[in-house]
Amino acid sequence: MYNNLPFCPTHSYQILNLLELRKEDARLICGSCLLNLIKTQQQFDANKIVDLVQINDHPEKAFQFTDIKDKTDLVKFLNDQKEQLEVIKQAIDNLLIQLEQWQSELLQEQKTNFHNIIKLDEFKSNFQLLVNQNNSFKIEIIQQIQNKFYNYFQSIKVMNQVAKQEDLQNLEELYDKISKKVCKSEKFEDIFTLINKVELDYVKFSNPFWKLLMNTIQNNVKRQVSQKKPIYRSLEKGLTFQAIRNVIIGKENLLWFFKSSNNTEFGVFTPYIWHESGYSGTTENNPSFLFSKNLNQIYPIIQNMGNYTQWFNHNQYLLFGGTGNSDQDLRINPDFKSGYSRLGVVYKAPAGVDTSKYSTHLLGAMEPNVVECEIYQIIYE
Repeated sequence: MYNNLPFCPTHSYQILNLLELRKEDARLICGSCLLNLIKTQQQFDANKIVDLVQINDHPEKAFQFTDIKDKTDLVKFLNDQKEQLEVIKQAIDNLLIQLEQWQSELLQEQKTNFHNIIKLDEFKSNFQLLVNQNNSFKIEIIQQIQNKFYNYFQSIKVMNQVAKQEDLQNLEELYDKISKKVCKSEKFEDIFTLINKVELDYVKFSNPFWKLLMNTIQNNVKRQVSQKKPIYRSLEKGLTFQAIRNVIIGKENLLWFFKSSNNTEFGVFTPYIWHESGYSGTTENNPSFLFSKNLNQIYPIIQNMGNYTQWFNHNQYLLFGGTGNSDQDLRINPDFKSGYSRLGVVYKAPAGVDTSKYSTHLLGAMEPNVVECEIYQIIYE
């Protein structure tokens, strides 16, 4: 049926199976037309492209173009998760086949050296003595066999001392060869990446605020997030500036979460590399933002103030925003208790917040009183 669709007048023999929704009208296009749009439009919006064949086969997909598309989120989530888990299953099956091949190769190539090292002939000789007893139980003979096995296993405990060095070296080279094959294989990393994507999609679906954060990051940086990699948890590594310093210096695309003693949760995302004692940031296309989980609010950076996005010195303070006049949108001192917030200096304050003085809006109190901190590195596709 689809072979009867009309051909594109621009690209010969390619069917017009797509629809580009424009501001005032719509245009039938083919796959090559779509590629041209992606290449030429600076802000290409994939949501404006309709796959007519897909909607013909799966009418429920038309909901994404309606004003009630949120009602179909569950259907889309379940379908996406099913498809992704099928891909993971296939990747695991492929890895199992590869593991079996590596194991077979290792066992086959190590056979001679391994048998020499464990003195297999001696073991088999002792075992044959045991078999030759033909169900009889003579205490003296059994005791002799027990002693032989004991002496055997005692002797192989010190193989590094008694085995031939040639056999040990051959075995070491074989293990090194197979280990390199395992480490160079991308099959493990592929599976981890797929699992991280499934986890991220699940978190976004099950936690509306996480969805807001991920969507905000993706919209701001114009890239798709594939993973949120935890690099620091205070409950595991301790709530200290030194512990934080150990994981953030030289890192970029960090998402911070703070929890205060009054259960206020707030944080920040910045894409810039962290340095010791120096502001980072740019005044154009700066995607950074502060946020309040309790209030479900995002506070984007004021673009012309973007040079003051972030600052860290493990002996002084952690800063987000600032003017050089001891006014920061968020300041946390090394004790994690003292500090303050004054939204509106570099990060936009919501309507009604007094930007001329310190405020409880972000922190739920005049001081941070942080009791927990987590930091994630955002990885993009």
